[in-house]
Amino acid sequence: MIKIISFVDSFKHYDEPIKEFQKRLWKTVDFIKIKPSKRKEISEIIKDETLELQKILEKEKGYKILLYIDSKQLKTEDFAKLIEEKQMRYANIVFIIWWAYWVDLGIIEDKINMKLSLSPMTFPHAQAIMMLFEQVYRASCIKKWVRYHH
Repeated sequence: MIKIISFVDSFKHYDEPIKEFQKRLWKTVDFIKIKPSKRKEISEIIKDETLELQKILEKEKGYKILLYIDSKQLKTEDFAKLIEEKQMRYANIVFIIWWAYWVDLGIIEDKINMKLSLSPMTFPHAQAIMMLFEQVYRASCIKKWVRYHH
């Protein structure tokens, strides 16, 4: 199973495309939504969200990939190979996308197996979630030798 964990508030304009990819993936991807911190101070938000994420990562079993802007980037084919290789060794592949502010990497780094960047550009988090779903879908098509473009 693939899991996508993200701090999510509202993203109505990306809701339909995400639901479409979830449908195409036949429930092989679990989308775990975490409510963002309501604190006012950025340092408090980062602390709250990092500690919440830490609790979740301690319970999650599997290969954990943090989407992190200054990290390795993969071509779609290599991303598909990564997923296939990790699925042979781990019951779950867990992708983590945080919300508006950075997490305290020092607190969770030992719970992360890999950092991966979707692009050197910055995107809204809801768009990053949609892009990750799209790439997971594309990877599943590559694995099954199914044409992606219809």
